[in-house]
Amino acid sequence: MATSVGRRFKHSTRELKVAECILDVVAYDKTKRLFTLVECKLGTKPSSIGHAFGQIAAYSAILCEHGKAFLKAFTRRVPLNYERQMEATDGSRKFRVAFYVALTDNACKRIALIRSVKKLLPGVGIIRVKPDGKCRTYLRVKGQKEPTLARAAVMVIEIIPSADVNKLAEISETIK
Repeated sequence: MATSVGRRFKHSTRELKVAECILDVVAYDKTKRLFTLVECKLGTKPSSIGHAFGQIAAYSAILCEHGKAFLKAFTRRVPLNYERQMEATDGSRKFRVAFYVALTDNACKRIALIRSVKKLLPGVGIIRVKPDGKCRTYLRVKGQKEPTLARAAVMVIEIIPSADVNKLAEISETIK
């Protein structure tokens, strides 16, 4: 599934390790200046669908804490020239990312479950992967295309300088 999703993007990589996480698919769109992160799940059970959304929540937190490491790992796999890196990161200050879960066509038929999970995590988009590997950014509800349910919100991640990360760790230890 990750191969099919990865092919959907021009500049992408699979299984990118950042901190304790392995991100299934990560892509960069230079025209939108947007990173896209996709967690792929083959299962159709509620636990599998919920797990995919939960992993996205964890990945969001990891990127907030390890933004610089994420960018370094990504550019090792998908080289971006210096100018492109500066565009992507607003001069090394922040970057934009959209989070998606990629689910099978059958899993995407569980509309009530998906609506329920989207109430908890409304910014996470959905990519529907058909049996032939083609990807769609809309769901089908009663035979009609429903793109709004599958839409992702763009999140801005601040790149925290290393010294500030150490200060945050010290502050959190003091609070404990």
